[in-house]
Amino acid sequence: MDKLNYKLSFTAASLSLSESVSLAEVYLKCRDWKQTKQIIKENNLLQSRTNSRTIRVSRELIQRLELLREDQLELLVEGSLAEQKYLLWFAVCRTYGIIQEFAIEVLHEKFLSRSMKITELDYDAFFNRKADWSDSLEKITISTRKKIRQVLFLMMREAGLLTEDNTILRAMLSKRLLQTLLSDAPMSFHIFPVEPSEVQG
Repeated sequence: MDKLNYKLSFTAASLSLSESVSLAEVYLKCRDWKQTKQIIKENNLLQSRTNSRTIRVSRELIQRLELLREDQLELLVEGSLAEQKYLLWFAVCRTYGIIQEFAIEVLHEKFLSRSMKITELDYDAFFNRKADWSDSLEKITISTRKKIRQVLFLMMREAGLLTEDNTILRAMLSKRLLQTLLSDAPMSFHIFPVEPSEVQG
């Protein structure tokens, strides 16, 4: 029996900043996710080449955005570029358990220990630990495992948490972002490379 069942569908879409903001804008006008999906599909707001890709990507992004409160969605639309990226990273971590655990156990912990690079070996060690408890992870192919790593590292770069050479970047969380993430603490702060003192009080 699989002790941990991880959702891995995030490989269909990375952080997708512009698309996610467009979806949030549509939702905040109608306050209905079903209607949002319809509007996105009818107007091809994701500018996908095929209808099937629009459906697949919008489904993936909406399941992330549905986990954000309306004040978080409003900040996603109106906030600075950094605030938008950090909110989408938060949404991704809430949606996919394996990304949340990687953020807490590898990204955050390496930052606190001043080990400022994330390597493929770090990923492999993390993945192997999880696979010990998950039949579904243990059975995936080498190519899928590499794809998961590729998209995960891409998301961290797109969120402004990792450089191109995989050096960790300190997250600079604004006061209003800290405020909107407070109700989801401590997870909401443990997924970022920040000092505990920066997110207290």
